[in-house]
Amino acid sequence: MTQALVLLTLLTLTTLTNLAQKPAHPVPIKAVEQSRKAAKVLELAMAKPDARIPKVLLSKAVAVAVITEMKTIGFLIDSGGQGRGVVTRRFPTGKWSHPAYIRMAALQVGHPQVHVRSFNVILLFMNDKSADWFLAKSIMFDREKAPVAGPIGEIKTENKEVVPVADVFSYVFDDGRLQSVDVKNMLKNVGISFDNNLNKATYGATLSEILSDVDGKKLPRSPSEVTVFPDTVTRFFLSEN
Repeated sequence: MTQALVLLTLLTLTTLTNLAQKPAHPVPIKAVEQSRKAAKVLELAMAKPDARIPKVLLSKAVAVAVITEMKTIGFLIDSGGQGRGVVTRRFPTGKWSHPAYIRMAALQVGHPQVHVRSFNVILLFMNDKSADWFLAKSIMFDREKAPVAGPIGEIKTENKEVVPVADVFSYVFDDGRLQSVDVKNMLKNVGISFDNNLNKATYGATLSEILSDVDGKKLPRSPSEVTVFPDTVTRFFLSEN
């Protein structure tokens, strides 16, 4: 009886230990992978000093979205496209939010300089007005919200070079190089929806809660496994102040 009792006690302790070690809400693998892919695209896009996003835009951007592996979908006549990605927002404190998960879709894809089977999109939201679009249910890039092709290479402000102004600047990273592309012309009827199923599975919160969590109190969970994207953004998108 004594041996049986000892064995039962050991089994019970082992079970309790395993339960304690197992996270209550495991981080979805998809969430970790999307954040890593977006970080990798940004790293590659910023690798060449003379062919990357200029610092003057990096310092002013309020939100950054990267859609990876935007793939075409064949129809009878036209070819649509869809991709998944992440977005992070810069808070007034200078800290960037956890990555929130998004989808991009377009009814038609076409651009002679892009390998249209798969490419990556980088969007810079340059002010609070455009960053606040993420607080709605979705974003349709109509005429009023159309992204503008972003400049590449440093802008020499001391020589009075004109710094372009837009609500959103867009780029494509394809075939190993960053391209200045007007996404609205390249992708017809394009918009962004929010993957709140993945957001809730990762954080227990919706996209709007993630991007407005200034004081860190809106997210029931804050997994460190997914922060590689905002960590990468933090390295490149330094504030002027």
